[in-house]
Amino acid sequence: MVSRFTLGLGLAVVVASLLGAPLPLQAQNCTANCRSDEIQFTPGERIQVEFVNQSSRIVTVEQVPLIGPQTLRPGQSTNIGFRWGTTPNIAIRFWAEANQPIRAYLFRPADRTLRVEIRDLPWQLSDRSIYIQNDGRVIIY
Repeated sequence: MVSRFTLGLGLAVVVASLLGAPLPLQAQNCTANCRSDEIQFTPGERIQVEFVNQSSRIVTVEQVPLIGPQTLRPGQSTNIGFRWGTTPNIAIRFWAEANQPIRAYLFRPADRTLRVEIRDLPWQLSDRSIYIQNDGRVIIY
């Protein structure tokens, strides 16, 4: 037979551990100046990707097999629609001429829109691709 003291002590330990335990946080969905893995779309959702060249360099964008290499001059943009959604995974490659370093900044101006702004990067390793996984996460490589 269990005493009331033992039951009370056990209940106190359980309550104390629950109150002291950190609650899981839900990830915030970034909407501006986002980096890799800060934006997530609903899996399978149809999305639109807008590339904007804000660098001083000529940038080429390619999504095989949907579009071949497309050149964007400074200030130009292009839109790519994915009617099949994020399934299967989507990979979009980009590069500056003469392998000059560039960086991708992600924005989510609307629920089903990903805006990728390409900007100059003075010396570091360059970003080369955006990968939209079938679980909806957006990764920069």
